[in-house]
Amino acid sequence: MSFKLKIVSLILSVSLMPYIILMVYAGNTLRKKYYENTQHELKMQLDLSIENMEQYINMIKRDMLFISNLEIMNDVFSKDVDRRISILLEKKKKELSIEGDFFVYDKNGVIIASSNPKMILKKDKIKAFFSQDIYSPFDKSVIAKIVLKFSLKNLIKLYENTEDRHYYIVVDKTKELFKEDSFENEITVRKALDTRPKIVVVLEQNQEQFLNLLKKYELWFILTLFIGAIIIASLALFFINKLIRPIIELSKVAEDITHKQDYSYQVKVYSDDEVGRLSSSFNKMITGMQMALIKLQEEAKNRENLIEEKSKSEMLEKLSTKLSRYLSPQVYQSIFSGEQDVTLTSKRKKLTIFFSDIIGFTDITDTMESEDLSNLLNDYLNEMTLIALKYGATVDKYIGDSIMLFFGDPYSKGVKDDAIACVNMALDMNERMSFLHKKWKNSGFTKPFDVRIGIHTGYCTVGNFGSKDRLEYTIIGSSVNLASRIESSAKPQEILISNETQLLVSDSFECKKSKEIMLKGFKRPVSLYVVEKKIKEIEKELLDIKKNGFELSYNINELSLDDKSILKEELSSLIKNL
Repeated sequence: MSFKLKIVSLILSVSLMPYIILMVYAGNTLRKKYYENTQHELKMQLDLSIENMEQYINMIKRDMLFISNLEIMNDVFSKDVDRRISILLEKKKKELSIEGDFFVYDKNGVIIASSNPKMILKKDKIKAFFSQDIYSPFDKSVIAKIVLKFSLKNLIKLYENTEDRHYYIVVDKTKELFKEDSFENEITVRKALDTRPKIVVVLEQNQEQFLNLLKKYELWFILTLFIGAIIIASLALFFINKLIRPIIELSKVAEDITHKQDYSYQVKVYSDDEVGRLSSSFNKMITGMQMALIKLQEEAKNRENLIEEKSKSEMLEKLSTKLSRYLSPQVYQSIFSGEQDVTLTSKRKKLTIFFSDIIGFTDITDTMESEDLSNLLNDYLNEMTLIALKYGATVDKYIGDSIMLFFGDPYSKGVKDDAIACVNMALDMNERMSFLHKKWKNSGFTKPFDVRIGIHTGYCTVGNFGSKDRLEYTIIGSSVNLASRIESSAKPQEILISNETQLLVSDSFECKKSKEIMLKGFKRPVSLYVVEKKIKEIEKELLDIKKNGFELSYNINELSLDDKSILKEELSSLIKNL
């Protein structure tokens, strides 16, 4: 193939291919955009319909809650049930225009009131769409339950089918309700109700009109593409013929220079356009070729040096990454950032120390294969370490099956916040152990690990200990020993903390006093507390009732059985006097 033919083929390819690709891409983009706009419009309409359904459902739920709080429901508590509740339910059914019925069940599962009088005094179990408990006005116990048997036909009222658009409902992913005949070609969008995820509303749009418009568009697009290709090809051939002649002459001169190796030969410049500048550049290239070769050799040597230095740098980086696994992240960061020197130094600081270990680990090792034991232990240590790093703990060391952590160095949020973070971490670890128990049992381990935890806050000596050639970043002192002894006194899955730690976290956690014990090495008995739960969880059990004319507030947890009986009698007396 001649040079001219190659240039012609190349120029035509370079000029026509981008044009064709761009046009096809633009066509597909427009088609896709039109389709997406249609889908978007359908989704907006479906979202509006779903919003109406959600509002309708929420309205019914609010009405049921309102009914459950009416004074008439006291008839259920006093066992003086008459037609008043059923009449109320019948009125509410008519008011809401609901296809379905309301039912009131007592504790024995008997229907004691209903919008359908035939169902009263029966024990039929109704498949409830909505359910609302009825509480005693005295002790807030559940005395009955309102149930609504709700037909999905109620939702049909909230949307309308047209000639080109159809709605239908899918229940439990397979059951299709109220579906009309599908179109031959349709665009479908679907969305589940937030309040009832198993109920999915589907909207279908007839695609026939959309396809007809696309066919007309495609015909015009192909015709435009063909005409544009002819115009581009004609212009390309015209400029190719004008450009190719001086280039061919330049190639002949270059071939002569190659054979003769005469770098003093110069090409004549016939024009001042791009081809003329190419000839001028060619002359300069020949003149400076020898200097360029020398420079290339020097650059090659420089590149070899850079590659060697880069290789050393990468090796050091990999080594640093490997070393980081042997250090706590906080210690590693402080050393490599220059904040801490690797020297024999220490300081006294108030820290919160954490110890945990696996109960009966020695017995477990006698009943398991070493490979299974290693996998199980590494899985446990990995999960606990991830939680520790999440709360900012400094991992001191692993002592067999035991874990030693502390809060407050090299970084601290304050003694109180460090203690709170430590207790939060311990609760998170206990919660994670529940998950690991299930995981290990599913994997065939019949005796999963049980863990106990001990926490103490006190002054320690923290820093680098060891020899000049071998250092370890750790803590020492009586507080460390006390934390270890507290952990040994804990029961399985129990978080046992000292009095010093309890004073710091009492605003955030409910701690129950456990016992006072004499620990070896300590002259006075040590008061210990068991962490039960967060204060936020306790607040949920506070009861606060406010009505017109009175206000009542009490904490169920703090009432004894006698106090509850007295409260019940006082409330009964108050109601009788009213």
